[in-house]
Amino acid sequence: MAADLDKPTLTHKSRCDRCGARAYVHVIVSTGKLTEAGYPEDGELYLCAHHSKKALPVLKARGTILHLIDETRFLTEHVKDDQHVN
Repeated sequence: MAADLDKPTLTHKSRCDRCGARAYVHVIVSTGKLTEAGYPEDGELYLCAHHSKKALPVLKARGTILHLIDETRFLTEHVKDDQHVN
């Protein structure tokens, strides 16, 4: 089954770990550490559009990204929707 690319998976409850704004990017990264059982330990980040622009190039350069969901394309839609909410 193909993912529905027209609908976001991150919601208004997803918040940026850096500033608390709405998150549009979810990243799972390799931390380079091992668990007590010897398995690689992964970390998870939620980022707003602003902080993802700063963090993603660094994470990509380090080669630590295991999984990336980038829904910044929905940013303008949510801004329009928020203007109609009273």
